[in-house]
Parts: sequence; C-alpha cells; structure tokens
Amino acid sequence: MKFGHNLPRNQVPEWASSYINYKGLKKLIKNAAEASKNGSDPDLTEFFFSLDRNLEDVDNFYNRKYAEFSRRLRILHGRYGRAAQLPEGIDKDEAQDLMGALLELRGSMRKLQWYGEVNRRGFNKITKKLDKKIKTVRLQEPYLASKVNPKPFAHNLPLNQDMKAVNEWLSGLGDIKTFDDTGSTHSAGSLGRVPGRSLHLPSGLLDAADLAIRNDKAEDLGQQIAEAAANNGITSSSMQQVLLNFLQRSISCRSKQCIKRLLQDIISLDEDDDINKRNCVHRLVINIGRSKSGETFGADGTRQPSSNEAGNFIVPATDPNRQPRPCTTTEEESTQLLSENDESVRLLIYLLDELRDEQRNALQARDSYGRLPLHYAAQYGFVVICQVVIKHMQDWGQFDVAQGIDSPDWQDTDGNAPLHLSVMGGHVLTTKTLLEAENWRGTHEQRRASRKSSARSGAVLSLATRSNFVGIVKLLVEADIDVNYQDEGGETALHMAARYGYDECAKVLLEGSNTNKADVDVPEKTFAWTPLFIACVDDHLSIVEILAAAGADLHRCDNSGWTAKEHAALRGHMQVAERLCELAPTTISPRVAPTDARISRAGSPPQNSLDERRSKNLNRDTNSPVQKVPEPVKTFGHRYLTNETMVLVSLGSMDVRKDTPAVKLDDIPLADAHATQLDTALSVVVQASGAKGEPTVIDLPIQDNIATEPITFMTSDVTKVKLLFDIVPTYAGTHERSMGRAVALLSTIKTSIGSKRIPLQGDMKVPIVAASTLDVIGTVNFNFLIITPFHHPNMSITEQHTYWKKMASSTMVIGHRGLGKNTASRTSLQLGENTIQSFISAANLGAEYVEFDVQLTKDHVPVIYHDFLVSETGIDAPVHTLTLDQFLHIGEGSNPRYARTGSPDRTSHLNGAEEDRPNVRRPRSYSVDNSKQRNIHTDRAEELTERMKHTRDFKKKGFKGNSRGYSIQSSFTTLERMFDEVPQSVGFNVEMKYPMLHESEEEEMDQYAVELNSFVDTILEKVYDKMGERNIIFSSFNPDICLMLSFKQPSIPVLFLTDAGTSPVGDVRAASLQEAIRFASRWNLLGVVSAATPLVMCPRLVKVVKESGLVCVSYGMLNNDPKNVLLQRNEGIDAVIVDSVLRVRQGLQAPNQENTDVIENDATSLAVPPSESVPSIKEASEAQENRANGTTTCTNGVDGTHAVNGTAHEQKVA
Repeated sequence: MKFGHNLPRNQVPEWASSYINYKGLKKLIKNAAEASKNGSDPDLTEFFFSLDRNLEDVDNFYNRKYAEFSRRLRILHGRYGRAAQLPEGIDKDEAQDLMGALLELRGSMRKLQWYGEVNRRGFNKITKKLDKKIKTVRLQEPYLASKVNPKPFAHNLPLNQDMKAVNEWLSGLGDIKTFDDTGSTHSAGSLGRVPGRSLHLPSGLLDAADLAIRNDKAEDLGQQIAEAAANNGITSSSMQQVLLNFLQRSISCRSKQCIKRLLQDIISLDEDDDINKRNCVHRLVINIGRSKSGETFGADGTRQPSSNEAGNFIVPATDPNRQPRPCTTTEEESTQLLSENDESVRLLIYLLDELRDEQRNALQARDSYGRLPLHYAAQYGFVVICQVVIKHMQDWGQFDVAQGIDSPDWQDTDGNAPLHLSVMGGHVLTTKTLLEAENWRGTHEQRRASRKSSARSGAVLSLATRSNFVGIVKLLVEADIDVNYQDEGGETALHMAARYGYDECAKVLLEGSNTNKADVDVPEKTFAWTPLFIACVDDHLSIVEILAAAGADLHRCDNSGWTAKEHAALRGHMQVAERLCELAPTTISPRVAPTDARISRAGSPPQNSLDERRSKNLNRDTNSPVQKVPEPVKTFGHRYLTNETMVLVSLGSMDVRKDTPAVKLDDIPLADAHATQLDTALSVVVQASGAKGEPTVIDLPIQDNIATEPITFMTSDVTKVKLLFDIVPTYAGTHERSMGRAVALLSTIKTSIGSKRIPLQGDMKVPIVAASTLDVIGTVNFNFLIITPFHHPNMSITEQHTYWKKMASSTMVIGHRGLGKNTASRTSLQLGENTIQSFISAANLGAEYVEFDVQLTKDHVPVIYHDFLVSETGIDAPVHTLTLDQFLHIGEGSNPRYARTGSPDRTSHLNGAEEDRPNVRRPRSYSVDNSKQRNIHTDRAEELTERMKHTRDFKKKGFKGNSRGYSIQSSFTTLERMFDEVPQSVGFNVEMKYPMLHESEEEEMDQYAVELNSFVDTILEKVYDKMGERNIIFSSFNPDICLMLSFKQPSIPVLFLTDAGTSPVGDVRAASLQEAIRFASRWNLLGVVSAATPLVMCPRLVKVVKESGLVCVSYGMLNNDPKNVLLQRNEGIDAVIVDSVLRVRQGLQAPNQENTDVIENDATSLAVPPSESVPSIKEASEAQENRANGTTTCTNGVDGTHAVNGTAHEQKVA
C-alpha cells in the first residue's frame, strides 16, 4: 500500500505518465482475487497482458532517454577526448559551457537512474502482491528473473558507467587551469578541442597554425590550411570542423586578417558537434556579455573586473541549468563599459561585415534552447550589441517584426523573446532599443492586433511589474502592450502590483496610454478577486488607496460572497480594514450566496476564498461538493494523553518577524561539483529515534505555512528521543540513502536555566552533516513542544463533564476581570480589577461567567493578577519571581494602616504555602472618619504612586489597576480563594497568563518563565481539586498553553484568545482571526476569543468562526457599547467579555434606543468627584447588592462616556 501511495511523490514530474501503472495493475489483481474467492479459477490473462505492456513501455522510455544522454556524452568525447586527456589550458568560457553541460547531463542521468529504480521496485511489488492475493500463483521469482532483471532499467549498469565518466570529467575540470589573459574577450588559451584527431594532423602543423593566428599572419595560416587540405579536401566535414576551430581561435585572439582568410573557405558557420549547438556569433555575443558583466567603475574612474562569485557555485535542491547566467552589471554602467568604439564591439561588427551571403544565416541560427544571438545580447543588456545585431539583421532581411518583436516567431523553447529576456534583466535602455526597432518595420495596428492574440506579449508586462521595473513598465504601456492581459489564472499586471505593493507600477498601469487603459476591477479566475482584494489580502494600504482613488468598487463581493474589507479584517490587516471603513461606510447586509460556496464540517475552516493566507497560491479546487452548515455538536471529551508524552515538531520559525528558512543548504563550489548529489530536487525526512510516529517527507524548498503544521511523535521517555532530519533525493524512490543528516537530542538541545524554568526562545538550529564527507552542508531550523500527561482522581469523561460547541441559546455576558478592568478615568465608581469583590459584584449584576488571569508565583501557587510585571513593588518584578507571601504582602501594602491596633479577623488556609495572616479591621465608613484618618487614604495613594512612578507599566499608562485613588482597592487573591469565595453558580473563564517571546520583549522582561508542563499541571491540579459542579472554561493567548490544556484533560473546554491583528505579535498563530480559526480547528479547541474590532467592523466574520464548528467569543472596549454587542449577537456570537456588565446585559434584553439612554444615564449616576472619600469595600458590596435589584447601577468606570469608535485598536484582555 505504501508503494502505491508514495509513487506520485517519487515520480519525476515531467516523466510521470511513463511510469508503471501500478494502480491499474493492482485493480486487475483485486478483480482476479474476488473471482477466485467465488471458487472459480482466476483469469489472469488481462493482468499478464497489461503487465507485459507496462514492462515494454517502461523499457522503451528508458532506452530512448538513455540513447539521448549517451549521444550527448559521445559528442563531448568526440570534441574533447576522454576526461583524462583534457588539455592543461582551456578557455574560460569554454570551460564554463562544458561545466554547465556536464552538470545538466549528470542531473538528467540521475533522474533516469531513479526512474529505473522506482519502476524496478514497482514490478517487484506488483508481482509480490499477485502471489499474496492469489495463493495458487507463484509468479514473482520467475517473472523477475526472466523478464525484468535483464532489462537495462533494472540494473542501470551502462548508465552508472556513464555517470562515473561524467564525474571524472567534472573532477578534471575542477583541477585544470583556465586561461583568460585580459579578463575580456581576448584569450590566448586553447579551446581544448582536438579537431585534428580524426584527420591525424601532425602536431607541428597545428602549432604553426596557432602561431600564425596569434600573430594574425593570414598568409602563413593559408599555407597551413592548404597543407592540411591536401589529402582531405577543403569541403570535407572533417576539414570544415578544423576551419571552424581555427576561426574560433582567431576570434579569441582578435586576429581580423585570419578571420577574413578563414571565412573564404568555410561553407557554413553551423557546428553540429557544439555542446549547445551554438555558432561563433552566439559565442562571441555571450563572451562579450560574460566578460563585461559584473564590471564596475571604481572611485578613481578605473574599471574594476568582476569576481563573478555567483558563477562559482551550484545552487542546491534545484535542477542544474546550463543557460548563461543573467547580467549583474547595471545598465547605466554597461553604457559606460561598452561603446561602439570598444574593441569587442568592433570585432563583432568586423565579423558580421565579412560574412558571405551563404554564411549570414548564422545571425538567425538557433541554439539548443531555440535562442538567436539577439536573445543573448538582450539578456546581458548591452545596448550597443543589440543595435549592432539588429542593424545587420535588418540589412540582411532577417528582422521580421510585423507581428511584434515578442511574437511567437521570436520566442525560444521557453517562450521568451529577446524582449522578455531584456525585461527580466531590468534593462530599460535595451528594452527601449528593441521596442524602437519595431517602428522600422510593420504598422502599429498590425503589432497591436498581434499582441492581443499572443499570450507571451501581455505576460512581459506582468514580468516587469513583478520585478518592480517602473521604467520598463512605462515603456511597455506606451508601446501598447495590453495592460489588461490576463494570464492562465486571470491575473493582470495590476494584480501583480497589488500583490507586491508596488505603488509606482500601479500608478503607471492605471494611468495607461491614450489607447491602453487599465480596468481596475478585472477579476481573476479562482475567487473573482480584483486587484483591490489582492491588496487587502496582502496588506498593502497604499495600493488600496491608489485603487480606491482610481474608482475601484469597494463594495464588490468575490465569488464566495465576501468583501475586500472582510478579507483584510479576517487576516488581521486592521489598518487596511479601517481605511476601507472610512472610504466606504457600509450598513450590514446579508451575505451574498456564493455560486460555489463550500462550507466544511465542524472542526475545519470553510473551503473558500477566506482560506488563503496570501494571494500567491490561488489554486484551490473549485469543484468540491456543497456541505451543510454544521449544527452545534456536543463533544464528549476529546483526544488527550493518558500515559505517553507527545512531542510536536515544527520546521521553520513561529516568529513572523524572522525570515529564517526551515532548511538552508549551503551553495556548492564548482570545484566540488563531481562529488555532490545536492544539485537536484531534494526532500527532508523528519523522524524520531526513541519515539513512535511515521517519518514525514517534506519537499524543498519548504512552504511558508509549514511552521503551523507540526509533526507528532509519541514516547514513554522523552530523554531518549532524538530528532533526525535527513536530506534525500525527492525522486529516488527510497529514503534509505540519505545525503546528509541533522540530529537534535531533545534532552539537551535547550539551555537549562534551573529547576522548572525554561527559556522563551523556542527556535533551534542544528547543522546538517554530509553523509559522504562529514562536512557541514547546511542547517535545519525548527522548534518543538513536549506535552506530558496529567493525572488527577477527579478527572473523568462523563456526560456532566462534557461541553457543547454552542454554549447557550443566547449571547452570554462574561465579566472582564470581574466587574471590568480599571481605567484612569474617575468619572464613575470602580472596584479593583481581579479582586474577589469585583467578581461577586459582576455575578450579582448578571454575569454568567467571570474572566480572570492566573499566573504562578515563584513557589508555584496560582494567583490572580493581570500584568506580567508587579509594579506595586516599585520595580518591574515578574510574578514568577515573587513567592506567594511576597505577592500577597505587596497587595496588603496598598491598604492604610491605623494608629490603633485592630483585632485580627478570622484567618483561612488558602494553600499549603499560605500562612495565617491577620486582616486589619477598618471603620465601616470613612465618611464619618476624622480628618486624620481620611488623610491616610490620600497619603497612602500618594505613597503608592510615588513608589510606582519609575516602573514601566506606570510610565506607560499613568496609573495601575486595583490601586487607591483610581478604584476601591482590595488585596491580591489566589485561585484557591476564588473557588472558595465566589458562588459556585458563577462560571469561571480562567485565562492562563503565560508570556510569549514578543510579550517578554515588549515588557523588557528576562526571556525565561516557568516550565510549561509544570505551569499547566499546577493550575489544572488546583482546578480539579476545587471545581466541583462549577462551569469552567480555559483560555489563553499563548498557543502552546492551549495545546497543553487540550491534550492534558478531556472535560474542560479550551478557547484560544487572539488580538486578531489589532496589535503586533510575534507568533504567526496569534497574528489574525484567520490563523486563530485554523489553530483552534486543527487542535479541536472549543472556539476562539477574538478582539471585538474586526467583528464589529465586519460582523459577518462571526459566521466564519461559527461555520468552522467553533464557539465565537469577543472581548475589548468596543463591547462596552450595547450597540456593538447587538451587531455581533445578530450574527450569532456566543458570548461577549465586557467591563460594563449590567449595561450590556440590559442592552441585550432591551435593545431599543430608549432603554439604552436610561442605562447610560443610570450608569453615570454614581459619578464621584476625585477629591471625595471613597467608600469601603464592604459598603460598596452592600450597596451593589441592593442596587442589583434595580434601584441604582454600579459600573466599573467604562460607561457610555468611554465608548470608543469602531476603528479603535483593542487592548489585550490577558
């Protein structure tokens, strides 16, 4: 089964149709096996006939390809002799061509070798399957021995010998010296060919001819030619080959008189035995381009020769390419480096002028790539060379541009005309020269009509736009290249400019010409995305503004029924979404029913245009069947760990701020070309030693989204796990022969920083060591997460302990940090956030759940505190650096102390680590207190402010939550006390507050924290100890915490918190609502808790979450306005986390404007002047319990006066 499953992956793509039809043969075996079960003899005639035909087809294909490759090798042998006989001196250009040809030939032979091996294994497997399925047949051994094994593809012996010869050639080329006397076209080195071998010319004659060429003595050369031709005839093919060799030698030495003499006797310049089927004109143009490419002018005005470093290396994991490398010299430099008076140019002009009529077809001869000399002149971008070639082609009647210079007649085997190569190189002046040359022949209308019909003509504009060559884009638009040309996917050049954020190109395209105007709303074919959609998906605000100014339809829907603004908001591009809100305010409208709408089952995102992270891979299948919207599903627990530990391995980096490839292979020096096998398609195989789990094969280069798709392994002892990363050939058909390996020991790969502490930096890098040489050939970047099982006697899967995907029939109200987070405003009464009193008050006012933040102290006690840094200490101290006693003492330190000693209150044991501590009694009301006692509050608040004024958080906000002067301050509390003192009818939304790397950097904290498993296990243990019948929901902004919570227990649901793009993050999984949906669906979480901004801005996004089978909850300042909550409720949101509990709850119950006004007026009725005495917590509690019955309302400082507009950024709730 595995062979058939992996066969498509192991096929060379361009030869895929020529492999064994394994699937078809397997089906025939299945049919025969079913017949034999019925008692009848199996009829295998059809199977054997098909098997023999498959064998013939594979053998014929292999032999045909091998004959082609061996012919090319024989040409090299005939031209240069054997590898061991390579001359000591060889021209640099000839050596470069030879090296490229050998590398490509070896690459092709290697593919053929793998083709043979995979097919041999296929015949082995299929005959084995026949013997296994039909017991009466014993076919495998005789069939393989008589028919398969004798075939060349099964043993590869001649091919292996040829590959060995090629490697010897490469090794020899790496050792010999190349001659290039002047660093330009003048070379005194031998071409390395042995043309006289077939004629048995004496070495003295060849040396004399060489001397005559060096000294440009045409008469002496003529004598040598006459002597050589005496016995062979001047027109014989062998003698013509000698003359062509002499001509090439004369061109290299710039011996003009010898060139003129040789052209008299040469019949044709075509050279059938050339590696690339090029003639001397091809080679001279390429030679000029190579020698001048990379040259620059130094500060003193002198020429600096090119080191051409890029040409000295082979790029790994790609097929060899023997085409000349593109020019690295800028066009401005090239015009200074090469003028019409340059010796190289004068030589080219002289050569072309001296050609006889029958030799002039050399200028329109095509090489093995279908290229003319003009192609290479355009590719290297030397204007003067293009002008020389074009002028001679025109004079000789070879320059037919009636259909345009980019018409199919001018295109090479890859479909590129000289114009395309010039554009790809960014050569503005060369492009201009080619376009102007059109005007010398043909009419404007003819060319325009031709370009409309030619696919490649329009494609050149997309090429220029993709590379952001603004000058070339202008030229092409003015030359009437079709601005609205659509490629196979329906995309125009304007789509390209929108995708990459090229403002200037977009402006040029939109401006167009008098007869060539861009359509700003052209849809592509996959999702009907216009350029505006592309700009929104890829977060290019400036392009959005340019397109909007050009009249783009801002309200247009794609074929899935979504607007550009919704796409931007879903992907976390909030600036773009906000700008679109300003440009085109919209009212809520029902979603347009898409013609090909596909909504996936619960647990996975809908398969439509909202799935794509970016616009670069618009290749979704559009023929999937329509699926129904999922109903709320009752989930009876989920997969969780019982005995084994899980290891999740992700290639690449989770950090969106890093541009780190998952696998980076070093370039291979050409000197090592003979020894490397890395110049081919490669894959990385990820496997684990000491753990269970199938090896995972990933092709290189690795896609961007691989980091969010971890590979899973299970183990009983994580200290024995070794991760292995093997580099293997993609098409070899086996992963046993690895070319290199990287190894990571999980027990030691991360730096140890003490007991139960880990660094927050998760990315690891290990070197890849070559299997043959043990050299380091690259690196693997990865990260991993270890999840250990959690056990508790109260943990079980029962119907009472399961949860619903839809939490309630109506939108639930969850109190944020109790009765709401504290603000700097003093316009209304505030209870201290994350305090017992605040939670009780929120419950009294109708909150079904209360949300709070849990962190661990240094001695691993769960406490309730929002910020990572405890500013009340007067320093920026992280919670995990304080013991429980220190933490609680700081909280008590904010309360005033009295001159007289109060009798201690009843004490409680909250945790084994907590000790009895007296609580000082306070007067029932400070309103009757004397002035001295009233001053205690003011003094204490000022003292606390003075202490905190240098802390980071206080400098940033100007105040601190749950502190005197801003709220009714109360002491800090623990998770255990929460369970003990908050009524059991109130559900807990327990947010696990654990820093991610980017958060620790923002807070300027040390980048380490409590070990993840220890952190989660400690809190889970306390929750299961105390939860009873209480409803519990876990949530966290940290994706790894969510994974752990999900895999450690089956009964408490987990929600993933996300900023949804309203603030910058580091982890890709937390970057947007789209990524949150992917993450929650991938790991079967209950749902997501999103910042309210995208959901208020685009309420239909609530349904995107719901249609993914997830619960949708929102948080943020916008939720304090009942109108915003109603927008979300109408789309089916499950719950909202709010500060103004009563106000929002009443707004949901009576959503008309009149009631909302009453609520707003009532909410501000308790406004207190800042100078007034603040009532005690006990008084506030009693007052709120009474007011909850309807007499008065207490808000927590966030009422109608604090609502923010729809474009405000959310502050993280964590």
